[in-house]
Amino acid sequence: MDLKTLTWLLEGLLERTPGTRHALVLSRDGLKLCHSSGLGTDSADHLAAIAAGLQSLAHGASMEFGDGGGGVRQAMTEFYGGLLFIVEAGQGAHLAVITSDEADAGLVGHNMSELVEQMSEYLTTPTRAGTA
Repeated sequence: MDLKTLTWLLEGLLERTPGTRHALVLSRDGLKLCHSSGLGTDSADHLAAIAAGLQSLAHGASMEFGDGGGGVRQAMTEFYGGLLFIVEAGQGAHLAVITSDEADAGLVGHNMSELVEQMSEYLTTPTRAGTA
């Protein structure tokens, strides 16, 4: 799946999910792979770094307080004016979505899961040399 197709899928997610504002696919280490058109390059880089950090913290919490496997199904942060959802989207990749605070969290999560099913096999991001 090429970058144009991934971007098209992200745009489709935003169109069919009321209250969503931005979508981004990132690698586990915080590099943006693609993003929706309404998100500028600098903002996309910033969101990728934020999402990677939150996902890393959630992984640590899972290791300490979960079943020890380190699995994170979804991380969600609610802030004044919106929500940030982060889900795994393949080996070493994540999908992040920013919504307004009026968005239906259940619908957002459902639509994100459907999108991940469509694109996860194409989003395997190998671990970079020298990282664990």
